[in-house]
Amino acid sequence: MTKQTFLFIPLLLLLAGCGSSEQTMQPPHEGIEFPEPKAFTVPDVERFSYNGIEFFLLQDDELPLVNVRVLVNGGSWMDPEDKVGLASLTGTVMRSGGSHQYPMEELNELLENRAASMETGFDLTTGSAGMNVLREDFDELLPVFADLLNDPLLPEERLDLAKTQQRTAISRRNEEASNVASREFRKLIYGPESVYARTTEYATLANITRDDLAAFHREVYQGSNMLVGVIGDFDSDEIRGKLEAAFDVFEAGEPVEMELPEVDYEFEEGLYFAHKGDMNQSQIRMGHIGGYRDNPDYAALQVMNQILSGGFSGRLMQEVRTDQGLAYGVYGNYSSNVRYPGVFFTGLSTAAETTREALESTMHEIRRLQDERVTRQELEETKERIFNRIVFRYDSFSRILSEQMSNYNLGLPEDAFDQYIEEVQAVTVDDIYRVANEYMQPDNMKLLIVGNRDLIGDQLDELGGYEEVDISIPRPAAERAAVEGDPEAGRMWIERMAGAILEDGAEPDVLHLQGTQHMQTPQGEMALEVRSQTTLPDAITMELSSPMGSQVLEVANGQGVVRMGGQEQQLPPHMTESILSELKRDPLNIALNVQELEAVLLDSDDEEDITLYIGGDYDMTIRIDSANNLPYEMAYTDFDQNEGREVDMRLKLDDWNEMDGVRVAYEQRRYADGELVSRTVYSEHGIN
Repeated sequence: MTKQTFLFIPLLLLLAGCGSSEQTMQPPHEGIEFPEPKAFTVPDVERFSYNGIEFFLLQDDELPLVNVRVLVNGGSWMDPEDKVGLASLTGTVMRSGGSHQYPMEELNELLENRAASMETGFDLTTGSAGMNVLREDFDELLPVFADLLNDPLLPEERLDLAKTQQRTAISRRNEEASNVASREFRKLIYGPESVYARTTEYATLANITRDDLAAFHREVYQGSNMLVGVIGDFDSDEIRGKLEAAFDVFEAGEPVEMELPEVDYEFEEGLYFAHKGDMNQSQIRMGHIGGYRDNPDYAALQVMNQILSGGFSGRLMQEVRTDQGLAYGVYGNYSSNVRYPGVFFTGLSTAAETTREALESTMHEIRRLQDERVTRQELEETKERIFNRIVFRYDSFSRILSEQMSNYNLGLPEDAFDQYIEEVQAVTVDDIYRVANEYMQPDNMKLLIVGNRDLIGDQLDELGGYEEVDISIPRPAAERAAVEGDPEAGRMWIERMAGAILEDGAEPDVLHLQGTQHMQTPQGEMALEVRSQTTLPDAITMELSSPMGSQVLEVANGQGVVRMGGQEQQLPPHMTESILSELKRDPLNIALNVQELEAVLLDSDDEEDITLYIGGDYDMTIRIDSANNLPYEMAYTDFDQNEGREVDMRLKLDDWNEMDGVRVAYEQRRYADGELVSRTVYSEHGIN
């Protein structure tokens, strides 16, 4: 097959179908004259080697731009087990930190003044870099780009910033249910510790140093491990010398051995459930291991996949979503990778109450491919959809260059796509039936449901026994110093404190507070009028008012929401957790649960210094005024998800007032690592 795009194939197939049809009805487009499709000839890509680097050149003078792209073998699969995130950080800091010759600020200014861009990054198996410049700036900026890739500065402050950004991403990774489902399903297929499924954690980030980034960079950015592609408005005779001069700074070195770990997978059924209480829908994934790109049945599997889950025309969308109305979205794929096996899966999101029905309907469509042969009409229509997308395959020179570089890097033949099209054309009805039965195993699939257990109800039990999936975000183990003191005196003082806060006979269920909270923000202090209602021990409704408007924050049953302007939004889990932690350590809650606490009086040279330590989940110290037995300072550590570390928290209490047998500190100042975070002044309180 020639290197012509296949713009005529859909038309030929359509004509062939019309010719063989027994229908005599005149097509609705009969008599309309269509213009001939514009043929697009795939241009030749010039290649040459220098210093171990393979160069790809493709001229395109449509715009006065030059784009340079670089591929290197190596990625997150190479991260040490205790330093997951290393490759990603390297790609980020290479660009954000600049090079020794062109540090960050100088590089950014240079690029901004010329409307140019440079980027670097790494994924699982490949590193990439790119430069986009105007033609007249190419000669000046090409050496700068090569220098950035060869000699990055990797400054500590940019590494610290990148870590902070990564920690923020970790703290928010459970917010989107679809992301949770995709991440956890990948772990079920490849294994939670597999390089193909593991995730960056707070602890692994903390282990990564600048020296690690420098060592990883040196390993992958070697000439013999690099491909460089150039596309744009240039003279091919002149640019070769410029490229050789710029990239001569690299050592030829040795290529990275891309010997990725094998996947130890066993086909077996299993039902898994991850509880996410802030959902009213269920996210479902089901499937098993996929295959490799060199499978002789690759084309047939792709056609089968299109029949099952090819967008709005696929069976899943037509049956499960459109006809039965059981899914907001449903999709799937039988992926076949070059360097490691892909995954066969289907995914959908459905209302919690239809979880079982939607799952079973999706399973039915998978089995139907094995039980019934597809019709010839459905097969030909599917092929036509595949061929129609070819128009976009070669819609730009950029795609052509990217494909050829990727094929070369993966060891695929230059005409791999042409071969694939020929194989798709040859796929038969019997081929679809055969590969569906040979490669899909619906009786041995992993089924994952992410949703709200309370709303899904008995459906989980009806589906059979399931295994709980823990999606909590691991925290680094906090270092705790051994605490020594007098437990007998500790018990006496904690009971005195409880008696001072909560008088005999007082039985509060709900605490009402009203006052003003002064928050410290980057823009300065912000005052909020506060009305709160705390249902002890672990629920609160708080109304916050400011000149900009008001909002209501509510936490109950372990879940949090915020309402504003008629809209409601779920609180991120880490924010809900932080609020619950503060409620637990509230002086009134401590007084109510005093009999369950383990308190010791810490040694002190000052007889007036009454300092208690409360262990267990509280892990806090309380300083008590011996004159009135009331606490005036509470100290503990709280895990800051964004920072990925323990923060020293300190709550200072003053101006205690009594109402209905309950005392409340009317002035409360909260500090984090010594910095004032908020100051709340209450004007009244009540109980019921």
